[in-house]
Amino acid sequence: MEIVILKQAKRELRDATPNVIQDVFALFDDLVAGKMLSMPISRPLPSIARGLHELRLSGERGEYRVFYVIRVGDAIYVIHATEKKKNELDRKTAELLKTRIRSLGL
Repeated sequence: MEIVILKQAKRELRDATPNVIQDVFALFDDLVAGKMLSMPISRPLPSIARGLHELRLSGERGEYRVFYVIRVGDAIYVIHATEKKKNELDRKTAELLKTRIRSLGL
């Protein structure tokens, strides 16, 4: 299984602190190795899309979220990354996630 990071998500990850980025890639290494992540670090978001998950990380500047889709036997697609500003996922972010997933043909 490989990790595919969308160009938009790469740009968004640049805003994260080095510690958060290091944590993100360590968690993706765990996923590639077959480890299942669960709360409080990762949660599924089936109400938005099948296979969509949210990494929940804390850094020096606050909470950070990375959204990814797992395709069994294929790849992990990192589709969005952002600083957490609200407790709930807003409609704009949900639509952005759906659009990026559709652009992958998933």
